[in-house]
Amino acid sequence: MLKKSLLTVLAVVICCSPITASDSVAKNVNITICALQDVSAQTALALLHESDFEEKTGITVKANLLEFAPMVQAHKMDFKSGAGRYDLVAVDQPSLGLYVTSKWIEPLESFVKDDSLPGIDRDDIMEALLTPAGTWKGSLYAIPMGSYGVLFGYRTDVLKAAGIEAPKTFQEYYKAAKAVNAPPNIYGTALFAHKGEYLAADMAPFLWAWGAGYINGSDIERDDIPKYHVAWDTPEGLAALKFYARFYREGLVPKDTLKYDHARYTESFQVGKVAMGIMIGEAVGEPMENPDESSIPGKMAYSPIPGKALADGTVSPPTPMIGAHSLAINKDSKHKKEAYMVLQFLTGKGISKDYILRGGKPFRFSHFFDEAYKKYPHMTATRNNMPTGKCRPNIPEYPAVSDIFTTAFHGALSHGGDDKIVEVVMKAAAQKANNKILKPSYPEYYQ
Repeated sequence: MLKKSLLTVLAVVICCSPITASDSVAKNVNITICALQDVSAQTALALLHESDFEEKTGITVKANLLEFAPMVQAHKMDFKSGAGRYDLVAVDQPSLGLYVTSKWIEPLESFVKDDSLPGIDRDDIMEALLTPAGTWKGSLYAIPMGSYGVLFGYRTDVLKAAGIEAPKTFQEYYKAAKAVNAPPNIYGTALFAHKGEYLAADMAPFLWAWGAGYINGSDIERDDIPKYHVAWDTPEGLAALKFYARFYREGLVPKDTLKYDHARYTESFQVGKVAMGIMIGEAVGEPMENPDESSIPGKMAYSPIPGKALADGTVSPPTPMIGAHSLAINKDSKHKKEAYMVLQFLTGKGISKDYILRGGKPFRFSHFFDEAYKKYPHMTATRNNMPTGKCRPNIPEYPAVSDIFTTAFHGALSHGGDDKIVEVVMKAAAQKANNKILKPSYPEYYQ
């Protein structure tokens, strides 16, 4: 677990335009945020508290930072009560459709168009993230506050000692993991396989590389199955699931990898327990290089995620998973304008330089600059991922479909991950998701 909170770092000079409360904004109010406990949120909040934002606006900002599943639960309890305990909530990209159609969050267009309020510099936000993570049917509901995406990360010292180059295909990845696997001292790889959306995010690049996905007509387009049917029970999807399960079944990952959330996955690399893996954005860069947190500074390198070796000898293009946790205004907030001002600061262009140099994850064009590339060489691969990466579905039904998928797949892995178990369990899960979730919403595709 990360031991040193970014909220305690030394103050820096923040280069942004002065912010003052307008006449239409109340003073001496508290704005409370419920967001993911990740490096991006911690960095943005640290910069806000170190600035004169609260003094000039009269707004006091408090935050409740949680792991993903507890965060979502806290949101839903607040929405159900209507209390507006949280003025701002962090929405994961695949959940945007649910949050919007459930009328849990406030549209942002009226605030953006209000000349008395600071602007969001929309043209500076990468459209590949803003569209899936912030807009719904053409309307703006949320602004990214940190992105995520995957790179292939590996220990240069471990691979060099084994005479292995960074894998370019999933097949090479499996062979390399097997070659360097030496438990309990070091494992070939790790899986981001905690039950819930963690596992869905980790599995996505495998499904896409095999030509499958979660929901046809959303994250995958196939002509051989109807739209709005799940696509993981296709021959390609089942093959991808079985390939993923092989890492766990053969002991190439730590025994507790099925419990790996953001913190545990990151820590497994920091303590030198894992040789390589498809790295979540939270674990890339600063967490590996900071000697106060990591035992492996200077020993990690990054490359694009593997593609799939095809029968004709070619390799399918890498399809990295990208997305963002975006900040949105709770519809029950009693101070929506003040909440917007906080949102604008935390996601704003004004803190771009310090935000990135202190480890925040990029979502603006202004987050990419020479000093950042020099400090974090992985920023080049991160920048290349943005326009070519793929997001998970964000239709309103996806969270319910994902819950069925991850519950079933986590269970299959927990029982050993045998090919037969995976196939039987995941076919049944597909039938359940189709009949109980997707068919009622899209009956025209189930004739």
